[in-house]
This record gives sequence, C-alpha cells and structure tokens, in this order.
Amino acid sequence: MQIRKDTMIRRQQIIDVIRYIISSKGIEYVTISEIANRIGTTKTAIYRHFKNKRDILNLLIDNIEETLMEALDRAMGKEDPIQSLKNVLLAHLTYAKERRETSFIVIMGVMQFSDTVIRRKISQLIQKYLRKIEKLLSGAIKLGLVKKTMNPRISAIAFLGLIQSTVTVWSYKNFNFIPQKAHAYLWNIYCNGIGA
Repeated sequence: MQIRKDTMIRRQQIIDVIRYIISSKGIEYVTISEIANRIGTTKTAIYRHFKNKRDILNLLIDNIEETLMEALDRAMGKEDPIQSLKNVLLAHLTYAKERRETSFIVIMGVMQFSDTVIRRKISQLIQKYLRKIEKLLSGAIKLGLVKKTMNPRISAIAFLGLIQSTVTVWSYKNFNFIPQKAHAYLWNIYCNGIGA
C-alpha cells in the first residue's frame, strides 16, 4: 500500500510541476529533464511513472478534467438553470483563482503540442464542458427564462469565451483578482446577452 501512495504523491508532484512549466514558460519547456530538476529527482525516476511526454500530458489533462468537472457539478443545481449558470460562472472563476496554473490556459498551452492524440483529448474535454453549459441553456429556453431565439451552442461557447478571456487577462496580472467582484460584472454582461 505504501508503494501506491508514494506513486500517487509523485504523480501529483509531476502534475503540479508541469502546470507550472506550461503556465510560466510554455509547452516546449516540458521535458523529462526539466521536470526532474524541478522535483529534485532523476530522469530515471520520472520514467518509472511515465513512458513519454504524451503519458505526462494525458495525466495532466485527466487531472484538469476531473477537478474542473467536479467544481462545475457541485455548482449546478437541480431546479433553476439560470441560477446554475450563475453558480458555474462563480465556480469556474474561483477555480481559476485557487488553482492558477490548472485552467484552460494550461490546456491551451498543451494544444500547441502537435500530438494528435493529446489534441483530440483536449477537444473532448472542451466539448464536455460546452455540453454541460448548453444543457443548462436549453433548459432555460424550455422554461422561458431566456430569449427563445438564443442559440444554446453559440451561447455556451460565448460563456466559455467570457471566462477564458477573463482568466487569460488575470494570468498576466498574477491572478490578482476577487472572483466574486468579477463575477457580478461578467454575469450582468452574460445575462444581457442571453436575455435572462
């Protein structure tokens, strides 16, 4: 049992280092040597956990998907899709603040990696996110809470774009922001757009 725990701890350390490298330097600096140096171990020790860069990035994407989707699922209510959207917006902004390097900024950095398997995996994660938002928007249309002419797919993309652009700007300011304050402004902009 102790061996498994040590493996899990080491993998988490590696994930944390990769996030940092991508967000501060870029995907091209994610190398086994750089990871080993930052963790304070050898390249051989890293290779015990991963065969290659694709394995490392796969684990990173899995981790982002798991933690981000958990945060969104906790934010979604059962009754009111508009309140759920509002909650998701705050949850995503808070997630970006708390996890800094664990956001779609990291995913966009990984997208620069030319591996088609990795790019497909990221695309699937983004589509999963968009489907969750689109489902809430479709529910809001059915309940008459937004404009009937609103396109749920395009509005879901706009929702993600609003968050992504805001988080990108904040990343250049060292994530120096208050999620609740930004949330109020962004929510008003989004509500006006969908006619809520």
